[in-house]
Amino acid sequence: MKKITLIIIIALLFTGFSFGEEILDDPIFAPVLPDVIARGNAFTASAHGYGALFTNPAGFSKENGSFTLLSVNANPYFIPNEKDIDGFLTVADNPASAINTLSSLVVTNGVGANANTGIAVVGKGLGLGIVVDADSYGRGKTALGTEIDAVGTLAVIAGLSINPQLGPLSMHLGGDLRYMHRMKLDNVGIIDLMNLSDDDESTTANVDLLTGDALAFDLGAIVDMGPLSLGMSIRDVGGTKFFYSYENLETNETGNVGDDYRIPMSVNTGIGYHPDLGLLKWLIDPTFNIEYQHVFYQDPDNTPSLWTQLHAGTEVRVLRFIKLRGGINQGYLTAGIGAKLLFMDINMAYFTREMGEYAGVNPNSGMSLEVAIRF
Repeated sequence: MKKITLIIIIALLFTGFSFGEEILDDPIFAPVLPDVIARGNAFTASAHGYGALFTNPAGFSKENGSFTLLSVNANPYFIPNEKDIDGFLTVADNPASAINTLSSLVVTNGVGANANTGIAVVGKGLGLGIVVDADSYGRGKTALGTEIDAVGTLAVIAGLSINPQLGPLSMHLGGDLRYMHRMKLDNVGIIDLMNLSDDDESTTANVDLLTGDALAFDLGAIVDMGPLSLGMSIRDVGGTKFFYSYENLETNETGNVGDDYRIPMSVNTGIGYHPDLGLLKWLIDPTFNIEYQHVFYQDPDNTPSLWTQLHAGTEVRVLRFIKLRGGINQGYLTAGIGAKLLFMDINMAYFTREMGEYAGVNPNSGMSLEVAIRF
């Protein structure tokens, strides 16, 4: 318990609490992982292994920990159909067709991608990891009218978890510190990006690259009661403040950003159910989860509905090395599969997420693939 208290004290010393300032929401640090998103992004009560670094530090003391020598994830935020692919392939002979295809994809689904890679040791109460995450997304009424948000984050995570026993209850209490170095582009228009690469001096581009650092603090708890688990995590306790400077990519002008950017605090609560099937466990071993995730955005216009904050899913181990996953993420179906062969861990997922305040407003579908060397 003294270790957890020490983490809290250190984090509070570095947390940028301020009063009377306008606070702007910064993107949440949440690398896309196929084994998590495939089960509806419901993982708080069952957090363990590599995924616990980004969901619930209480999972650092769960039995099923891991050493990830290298994890590489590729996650396109669009799924082109056969017609889209044919349209893109005609760009040389028919540029108008390719532009129309891109415009249709941008309007109906949005375009972007997430890619992340990391190494980590998670288990026996310890969580250590270094992760690089890059995320971009754009959506507009037309392709040329699209504005892109792009964020690249280097994160170093270190945390501890303890496993006290209270009668029939097995508790896991954890916390971590997360140092982040971030570079980002906010609401950059496609036209500005095109003008930036144009040598024509008559065109102008207003593109600022923001660079900053922050120290975040996360807390978590999991209570196991036989096959039932209750979990809670508080991510970015108190809000995580970034201290940004900027550089205009056209004029090379630099300076400090006057706005107060913070990753908003989020609280996730969930229930997990892992039945013991006895002799059948080697053949089929299911886990079920449902949870509620609430992000305390500062922007009063960003008020997601209850439905977009609900997540549910399941993972079924088959023959111990195959994992089948499915779920509901913000009202949309997700699905995935994984396989562990010796030290090679491969996971794939299909998912849809809601980019608007209400389910069905701005759905964005994508795929996720992880290839990892994991022991």
